[in-house]
Amino acid sequence: MSNYNKIPEVTEIILKWYSKNSREFPWRYTSDPYKVFVSEILLQRTLAAKVIPTFLKIIKKYPSVNELAKSDINELKKYFEDIGLFYRAELLKNISKQISIEFNGKIPEKREDLRKIKGIGDYICNSILCFGYGKRYQIVDTNVVRLYSRLFSFVSTKKDIERDPKLWELAELVLPEKNYVNYNYAILDFAALICKSKHPQCSECPLNKYCGYLNKIT
Repeated sequence: MSNYNKIPEVTEIILKWYSKNSREFPWRYTSDPYKVFVSEILLQRTLAAKVIPTFLKIIKKYPSVNELAKSDINELKKYFEDIGLFYRAELLKNISKQISIEFNGKIPEKREDLRKIKGIGDYICNSILCFGYGKRYQIVDTNVVRLYSRLFSFVSTKKDIERDPKLWELAELVLPEKNYVNYNYAILDFAALICKSKHPQCSECPLNKYCGYLNKIT
């Protein structure tokens, strides 16, 4: 069952839910593209709440792209002792070096320029453009895949569903023309708190009457 015709209602409900249930993280109180970039790298495969102390320490020690580009990699890796996945320290430094050299230390605000940077994929690219520059771009990660697959009964034929162009097209279709920054934060929170991977809170979900997944299992 497809609910594409219910998209305006769905987006309105999600935004209303978000206004009362939004999660608070320090990177959400800024429109600085650099801080958005750092947060997105740190959030890879790590719970957001666990990232907060590391994010604050790195931003304080390296307040700009150029400072991060000049960082000592061994010193930078020390900030990852609490969250692991040390490859992200090298990723932060390498991306910062490329931005420092090719873009004079300013994170690009054009999508084609961001995608030229090694280590910045579609999700991080669009996150920077939306959360850092306030531009209307959709985001698709594992959580969004789960939410839209369930809600809209979306089925992909791709091995890597996060790269499925049709899913990105759906995400763009759902994204409202206004208030899209809050909407993108909203779907991340909604997927984390309601449409969970395991034990989704279907009985508490304000979208349950529209949900293809719930209608299928009940």
